[in-house]
Amino acid sequence: RYRSAVRGGLLLLAAAGLAFSIYLLIVVPPTDDSYYPRCQLHTLTGLHCPGCGTTRSLHALVNGHIAQALAYNAIAFIVIPVVGFSLVRSLWTWYRALPTPNGIRGNPVWPWLLAAILLTYGVLRNLPWYPFSLLAPHELS
Repeated sequence: RYRSAVRGGLLLLAAAGLAFSIYLLIVVPPTDDSYYPRCQLHTLTGLHCPGCGTTRSLHALVNGHIAQALAYNAIAFIVIPVVGFSLVRSLWTWYRALPTPNGIRGNPVWPWLLAAILLTYGVLRNLPWYPFSLLAPHELS
């Protein structure tokens, strides 16, 4: 019972942190002079990683600009819900202290498939030709 209360408190703390993060995304736009972290790969090489533009995409999304959010990072619309669902499922299992049957953590093909999709997206968004150039983060006119 004590363990459940502690885990519940930690989950509430995490939920409060998530709510604060969403509030910051709503009110503080990610600009060059903001405190949001920069992509180190893009800073060093000029190449766009699969995550480049995700903060700007989330900012546009929570402010209701769906087309702009897609222009910043289209794959975020696929990856964030998948990772979010996986995280919620893992946290629920942790909170309930449910055992994983036979030590199996799920189908091992999913992480590899996600990695292959992200790698392919990372390569395609750096190609300078149309329509691949549309995958790089850009402003809509």
